[in-house]
Amino acid sequence: MMAFEGAELVSRVLVVAGMSALLPNLKGGSLTKPFFDSLACHDAIASGASCQVCETKFKHCRGHYVYEPFTVVFLEALVTVALGVLATFCMLPVRRSVRLLFNWSSIRRVLPVGATYALGDLMDLAAARNVSGTTLLVAAQLRLPLCALLRWILLGRNQSALQWLMLLVISFLCVGHVVHDLGDTMAAGQVGHEGSWIAASPEQLLVALPLILGKSLISCGGAVHAEYFLQRDAEEVPLWVTQVHFKSATMLGALGVAWAQGAVSGKILSNRWDGEVFGHLPVGVLPGDWRMPFFGGWDCNTWLLAACLILNNFLVADQMRRLTSVAKYVAYAFGLVFSYLAQLCEGRDLSFFQAFSCFGIALMAVAYISAPLVDKSVKGKQS
Repeated sequence: MMAFEGAELVSRVLVVAGMSALLPNLKGGSLTKPFFDSLACHDAIASGASCQVCETKFKHCRGHYVYEPFTVVFLEALVTVALGVLATFCMLPVRRSVRLLFNWSSIRRVLPVGATYALGDLMDLAAARNVSGTTLLVAAQLRLPLCALLRWILLGRNQSALQWLMLLVISFLCVGHVVHDLGDTMAAGQVGHEGSWIAASPEQLLVALPLILGKSLISCGGAVHAEYFLQRDAEEVPLWVTQVHFKSATMLGALGVAWAQGAVSGKILSNRWDGEVFGHLPVGVLPGDWRMPFFGGWDCNTWLLAACLILNNFLVADQMRRLTSVAKYVAYAFGLVFSYLAQLCEGRDLSFFQAFSCFGIALMAVAYISAPLVDKSVKGKQS
């Protein structure tokens, strides 16, 4: 029985780790890949162009979104709600389905967090514009001690000194990994064919850091909130009903952000590629060409990203009914190992330091998940 429970726990961790490795790279892959014409650049500078294109900065450029990131966030939330409603009516009696879906007590619990998650998702997509998927994945591991701290403050669920130590070791290994990645970038001074794993220029990192930190606070607060309510209401409220409530709030939050930016009518619903409105156009598209409202700029990678986000909504929520919020981020740290292995398969040169850090992260992650969770607040109450 213990072996079965251990295997189930490992499988859950691997599912979360795999999705955490996949999503950042899909977000980076949905950026346009810029093409640099050095002759055109020099001609523009020679003719007195006020905006001088710096070749070094270009080589750090990770591309641009030609679609509106809001559309991905809104669509994945909308489809998740539709699937949740469909599953509820298919698996439960109609009267009970209506009662669960319109249960104000459940809606009230997830409304604040779900709405702020929309802002966090938009921050995540904006950060992906400036740093690589690997850097996003590594920087996100700083959420480990933050999540553990919030879990202790908000829920009173503490950890043993050994578990705190393991979390700090994982975080330091992740920081070392990203610093080494940045060192490779500055030493190379270019992206070239290595653009899939180069981190960012210092200027881009300064732009991305506030976005990453904001996303971390929102994610950690949401994870602690989800641990409490998903595990407490696991028997009473089905998973798909919880996702309907959560993602409905996310849609409202996304609409609020888009409205505040004034982007709904001017950009999202525009049916023309206006050169004055859109700073970047898809390849082969000219100003004035027809644009599909809402889906303008979407390609196969964007659809794949949206589909994976929808799948991730149900997979991670299901895992959170068995894992703690901190264990979720430990699983995310394990995803770094998958990401680095994928980069090696793409042809990246093996770095001893990064290989060692990945090995250490995997070892510490397994040790943390295997260690019994010590809840000092509960233990004190029982005594």
